[in-house]
Amino acid sequence: MRISSLVWPAIVLAIAIAASISAGDALHELAIMAPALFFFYPDKLASWLLLLGMAALALSLPQLPALLAASTLLILPALSLWFNPDRHPHVKWLLGAVMLAIFAGIMALQSEAKLGGAPWFLALQLAALCGLWLSMQYWPGYQPPRRGAWLVLPILAAAVGWPSALWSVAVVAMIGLLQWVALTPRLAASRHLAMHILPCVPFLVIAWRVPYQLTMSLLVAWATMLAAIWVGEYLLLEDSDDN
Repeated sequence: MRISSLVWPAIVLAIAIAASISAGDALHELAIMAPALFFFYPDKLASWLLLLGMAALALSLPQLPALLAASTLLILPALSLWFNPDRHPHVKWLLGAVMLAIFAGIMALQSEAKLGGAPWFLALQLAALCGLWLSMQYWPGYQPPRRGAWLVLPILAAAVGWPSALWSVAVVAMIGLLQWVALTPRLAASRHLAMHILPCVPFLVIAWRVPYQLTMSLLVAWATMLAAIWVGEYLLLEDSDDN
């Protein structure tokens, strides 16, 4: 099993941890971007994609309601289905049409001030998540955290406070934990299920912490995207079995 296949859930769980720490308050941009520095190797394209993706996420995430931002994480399993070369293209196009319609509808609601945040911030976050997904696909195997990057933590603590610095530590620790899981053969069977369940965790955590952000339109959009992903996965698996 490739380590890269389980790196992106670390980002998903990190946002869930951020939600539980900040209780809906936006984290400082430096704290969101800092974990990428721990895995930044200048000679690796994946490191640059990770850094750019986290930078775009740092710009967009504080500008969106936490629950709306968490709903966009479903783009990660959708991308995994779209770009699987062994799957039927008709199901991919159907899933893509559903996801595109849902996000277009969310942006339309934002333009009418029925949902918080600006549409272009939502588009930026989607682009950031696509960049992060690409970085995971081209991740060059096991990459330990850079020792010098730990010097960033005192700077974060002084600039934005200890909760943000501890959040960065949690992200790095989670990536290390998932790398260990990826190297354990007996845990490989749970990887496929985790890919579809983990993006739901931040949405559920934030909905529990700040229920006033949960509007009917957002709940319907999130549930529709989730259902489309699960149905698409089922159809793709059926198609694979027939072949």
